Amino acid sequence: MRVDRLTEGRLWALALSVLAYGAASAPAPPGIRPQELLVFAGIAVFVGITGPWRFFAGLEVARAPAPLAAGSAILVWLLWQGFVRGLWNGWGLTDMMRDIVPMLFLALPLLLAPILGRLTTDQADRLADAAAAAGVLFTVRWWYDTGMALSAVGTSALGEGRYYLLNSALVPFASVWLGLRSMRWLLASQPTAAERVQALLAAAGCLCCLLAQAATLHRAGLLLSLLALGLGMGRWLWRRPALFLTLFLLASASLIGVGARVAGVAALLADKTESVGLNNRVDELLAVLEQVGRHPVSFLIGDGWGALVPNPAVGWWRVSYTHSAASYFLLKLGALGLALILCLAGLLAGVLARAARDMPMLLLAASPSLLLGAFLHTSFKYLCFSLLLSLVTGRAYMSLYRR
Repeated sequence: MRVDRLTEGRLWALALSVLAYGAASAPAPPGIRPQELLVFAGIAVFVGITGPWRFFAGLEVARAPAPLAAGSAILVWLLWQGFVRGLWNGWGLTDMMRDIVPMLFLALPLLLAPILGRLTTDQADRLADAAAAAGVLFTVRWWYDTGMALSAVGTSALGEGRYYLLNSALVPFASVWLGLRSMRWLLASQPTAAERVQALLAAAGCLCCLLAQAATLHRAGLLLSLLALGLGMGRWLWRRPALFLTLFLLASASLIGVGARVAGVAALLADKTESVGLNNRVDELLAVLEQVGRHPVSFLIGDGWGALVPNPAVGWWRVSYTHSAASYFLLKLGALGLALILCLAGLLAGVLARAARDMPMLLLAASPSLLLGAFLHTSFKYLCFSLLLSLVTGRAYMSLYRR
């Protein structure tokens, strides 16, 4: 597949912006600082000047494949519905922008897919490498802020830090993608010296991210990452019994040295589960239902962008977010908006499922972060979540519509 120089230049702009995101920004930055402007500029170069305007004006609907066209129409409708409803209720502009900007992020997968679909498989993999490297950069910055407190792993929980860097969707992604990339390079028939070096660096990045999740007791992220890693490695090793046995023996031997740490992490995870359970996710949903259930119109179309809710997960402070996509969109867009969001998710899931055979490793690596964002975490509002969803949607576009 031929990629023109313009697309290649745009690819470099996107890759560098993703790396800058991991090196200097945050999943939920305190504001729009110079580093955020730099990241946005790189994405804007990749998308082009007229792309966003054509998308939000609905001009791209007729040109896109049916699932993506329907998804684009849904997203544009929801953006305007929440905007008009927020204006009607008189919410503050700052609170409205806190909701509108994440909604614009969610347009990225549909906006970027046709461009990403023109990349070669190797270029798409390298872009995924850049996203994983950004996840490692977030993690390294967190480790630096903690004073490289490796000795605390398995003995006590470390704090999240000021900017909650480990909440990025790119951290679980890096944990899985880099582990699988390392295995793939090592299992090459005749790996070159460069591939061996890449494999070692990828394995180090994978371990760095896994240890950080263990140190902060990110239960779901850690367990889903380990599950995805196990499935991905098992897919390659089941036909290589000798290699599987060798790796199993090496892993068993390593437990002699780190077994106490592993047991300590497991005990801390169990204690956290016993003490906090589901982190008030059910109470959070009930609080949203109580607020939107006060009037049929509010239940149907929500309270709009900028709406606040007394949230039990944060001590009943009135905040603009919840920790699950379902309760968040129910609050902002009502039952109608939530139903349309589910339709959008179903359309994207259908596209990814149809292309899964052509991108098993990427889809497996992205699954922990996508599941966390959809059901358990606020990361669905983050730029990193939308970038990750853009990667898998673009690869699916390449598989289904660019053959």
